[in-house]
Amino acid sequence: MNVTIDLKILALVIISIALVVLIIYLIQVMRRLLVTLDKTNKILADAEIISDIAANRSKDVDGIISNVSESVASVSEAVKGNKNAFAAAAAVAKAVMAVKNAVTKEEEK
Repeated sequence: MNVTIDLKILALVIISIALVVLIIYLIQVMRRLLVTLDKTNKILADAEIISDIAANRSKDVDGIISNVSESVASVSEAVKGNKNAFAAAAAVAKAVMAVKNAVTKEEEK
């Protein structure tokens, strides 16, 4: 019994087998990419939460710094004699309360 294989048919069989192997490999790669995409989405969501927290904290700190700078300016004006001591003390108390409020908000969160 003789079997003859045409080179054209042999080439088509080899190409078909290679195509099936390539499709299986691409399916496995897509599965891994989906897992990676899920993990990346989780990381990005965490980063968004952290950046929101940082933005809120920076606003709080900006308010505290502005209150403290006003207090320092008031104290320096009082030292120069341009304001009375009562107004300077009130400004210092306001700054201390702003810092206390910021710390209290931080502890609540």
